[in-house]
Amino acid sequence: MNNSRDWHAEGACVGHPDPDLWHYDNSNFDDEQKLQVLRTVEAIQICNTCPVKSECLSQGLERENLVWSFGGNGAVWGGLITSERGLMAGYKESHNMVQDEKRHARDVKKKLGTLIR
Repeated sequence: MNNSRDWHAEGACVGHPDPDLWHYDNSNFDDEQKLQVLRTVEAIQICNTCPVKSECLSQGLERENLVWSFGGNGAVWGGLITSERGLMAGYKESHNMVQDEKRHARDVKKKLGTLIR
């Protein structure tokens, strides 16, 4: 397997004015939750236009990119949030990574669904 990260330069996220857009936390505050959902949706939409989305997702499935930090911080890689990538990597539905993100994942999917129609 080629571990080269040369593809990074081709990412749709390169040069974005807000590189933190691809990172979120699962706040307990309603207004912050809504903002994090909107930001995550925007990041996913950008990912969905990316020419190296599959390479990014592959890197996002690496163990060090699935580390779940205290408080429920996550990241978008290849258009998927942390819990989605965790499930792809073989973590169980009962894993804290998935459970802590249940509301965020649901709200992001709902928002994406309303944008697709």
